[in-house]
Amino acid sequence: MKVVKFCLFPVFLFLTAILGLGYMAPDGWDVKVTAEIHASPEAIYPFVDELGRWEEWIELTENGNEKFTFTYEGPARGVGAIASSSGAGSDVRWEITASDPQKGVWFDELLEGEADAKGAIMWQVEEGVTTVTWVDRGSLGSSPLLRYFHPVMEKALSEAYTRNLAGLKRLAEAVEKDAKKSGE
Repeated sequence: MKVVKFCLFPVFLFLTAILGLGYMAPDGWDVKVTAEIHASPEAIYPFVDELGRWEEWIELTENGNEKFTFTYEGPARGVGAIASSSGAGSDVRWEITASDPQKGVWFDELLEGEADAKGAIMWQVEEGVTTVTWVDRGSLGSSPLLRYFHPVMEKALSEAYTRNLAGLKRLAEAVEKDAKKSGE
């Protein structure tokens, strides 16, 4: 019996430590990435406010393979517009909750049907440059084991949002350039 206690006690301590450290880890993510876009909010806004246009600038493929498929509900753009994506081991649902052409778009997210998150793509113009910021905050839930994924989740989201903002930058700057050409 002493041998069993001797062997089980370290296992018990190890599991207790793992769970305890999990409870001390952050229970969610808080991501913020920015990009400078040489375009006006008027050139940026249509790409963000109409969820169907996200397919034009967010990363849809990985190594040449389709990564996500989208479905839409509600209005095409603005408050109440809903997009759902699935694929690549991820299901996400976005619903626009606020929209302002001069400030940005705010949305609720549901990841994997469980994790609630709030996001926004906002902009601010200074000296002819629009700084676009994508923020995303959400909860991993109460499980101490899920909390260990906090750094992985933040890193993956930061990298994806940075690439996505690069796509938005490319499109918005092209629209701005075309608008300036046609205005000359």
